Amino acid sequence: MNVDHLKAFHRVAKTGNFTQAARDLFLTQPAVSMQVQSLEHNLGVMLFDRSRRRISLTSEGEVLYRYTRKIFGIMQEMQNEFQNLNALQTGELTLGTSSLMGTYYLPFFVGSYHRRHPGVRFTLAINNSHAVAEMVYQGDIEIGFGGSSSAHPGLSQYFLHREPLIIVVGRHSPLIEHVGPLRAEDLVGEPFVMREKGTRITNKVTTWLRNVSQGTAASSLVTVDNMEVAKQLVAGGFGITALPRHAAATEIAAGQLFPLQLEDFEMHVNYFLIYMAGRKLSRVAQSFLALLFEHGIPLPEDLLEAVR
Repeated sequence: MNVDHLKAFHRVAKTGNFTQAARDLFLTQPAVSMQVQSLEHNLGVMLFDRSRRRISLTSEGEVLYRYTRKIFGIMQEMQNEFQNLNALQTGELTLGTSSLMGTYYLPFFVGSYHRRHPGVRFTLAINNSHAVAEMVYQGDIEIGFGGSSSAHPGLSQYFLHREPLIIVVGRHSPLIEHVGPLRAEDLVGEPFVMREKGTRITNKVTTWLRNVSQGTAASSLVTVDNMEVAKQLVAGGFGITALPRHAAATEIAAGQLFPLQLEDFEMHVNYFLIYMAGRKLSRVAQSFLALLFEHGIPLPEDLLEAVR
């Protein structure tokens, strides 16, 4: 069934006039008549009653007109949707992110983007860095933010930010009263609250503890499933924990957590933009990266070409 013939029929049925339909379609009146006649021939029915001065739909024409209203209504809806997407009035973007990036780094940019494009829906899929890399590699998400992962050598990982680690305690900890920098052995015996095994910070700190506790009883490790729980436990007076400095800034300013000065404790974690080189990004993802770039966040050359 020819779509142009359906358009001609639909316009004649809507206007009740072949001449007006021809004007609307930028065709001649004979051309519209021929298209309608061809459609009638293909369907084997009369679609218009032409016996009167003003044409009217036959019962068969009424049936077809119900369908063409649906067809061209959906086509218009589809066209509007893509026009909105191109103008970023609608759309959806899922960002894979590690806990620190999703909690402390990305919210400012998500908020800025939302004010600019309020119709775009955001999802932050928070997971450990290895899981984020896997999601990008499998195509479940377009871009991710987290630590480096060696699981998939084909992934592109572009350095964004380096965050120092600090050791913190609650306001009632006797370690606060210590004069001068603490030695690592001063911490041994204190419960150490950490994220689950396999996260980068936990791996770094447990390795450090193992190395510095030579010949002494190692600190007991208490495992929690997210950084906020670790902060609340320590702020409440239980043990010590290692956190990215930015993650503890609010609690330190409020006097709930206190950073300790430690000898020979210089650790940091690096954070990256994770993506698959050569994979075309959606318009929404491109515009989000463009906003990062506007705010001074560096981007790799291959992504800069896509967002400019």
